[in-house]
Amino acid sequence: MNDVATTHHTITVNRAFQATRAVVFAAWRDPAALQRWYVPGDAHWTSKIVAHDFRVGGSKRISFGPRDEVPYTEDCRYEDIVDGQRLCFSMTIARAARRLTTSMVTVQFLIAGARVHVIVTDQLVILDGGDTAEDRERGWGETLDKLVRLLS
Repeated sequence: MNDVATTHHTITVNRAFQATRAVVFAAWRDPAALQRWYVPGDAHWTSKIVAHDFRVGGSKRISFGPRDEVPYTEDCRYEDIVDGQRLCFSMTIARAARRLTTSMVTVQFLIAGARVHVIVTDQLVILDGGDTAEDRERGWGETLDKLVRLLS
């Protein structure tokens, strides 16, 4: 019998934007904008939006990772969308045929004075040691930092 390992984590990452809520939300809705910022890692990492059906019940598929390596695949299903305020999506990340994680992600867009705070909460299940909570938190931070730079 194979041993199966499952660990659970909740990760929350917050970034503030000097932009309107509509502009910040549009960066998640528009696949061309998403292509420019939605990838963790450094300049050697790339992403490709394979599919993006931005509606409740729609799916998003992204291939990403370091150049010249086997890419990761992110498969998402949008569970809830409140225009300009909230996104909820289920997400599974795999590399080749190995599923690494599955999670429920909530993205909130909150107004605080002249800023919009984006709060990402990732309720993460790590499958068979395929990732770490620290790596996922760092990945969300790197990704949101790219969005901050894009909208600055």
